[in-house]
Amino acid sequence: MKQDQIIFTDQLLHHRCVASRAEETRKSWMENEAWYPVVQRQLYSRYGQIYKECLEQYGNASFEYFAKRIRLRKDFQANTAAAGQEQERESEISMDHLKDYKVSKTTNGEYGLVKPSRIFYCF
Repeated sequence: MKQDQIIFTDQLLHHRCVASRAEETRKSWMENEAWYPVVQRQLYSRYGQIYKECLEQYGNASFEYFAKRIRLRKDFQANTAAAGQEQERESEISMDHLKDYKVSKTTNGEYGLVKPSRIFYCF
């Protein structure tokens, strides 16, 4: 606040009311809702275990369908057959398609067939 500003009693009452409501809200949250973040953390930490149990209970095909449908994170899909096949494919990437690849002939040895000065107006 500015030094020469006048503070009315209504403003003081409003500030006191807001401060007391904030304290009351904090107390009611601690009494009624403080348990929620703790339980949420516990449940989130069990996700991997729950998905593993589902995989064992429903089988590979059903779980893979479910995982694709809800776009389940890859670290929870690590035990499925499709994930294993995908990991094998990624580890054995073949570069045979580049075996007979030849670079196109150029007129100037540096650029493509057409010099950049022919395509773009240069000063």
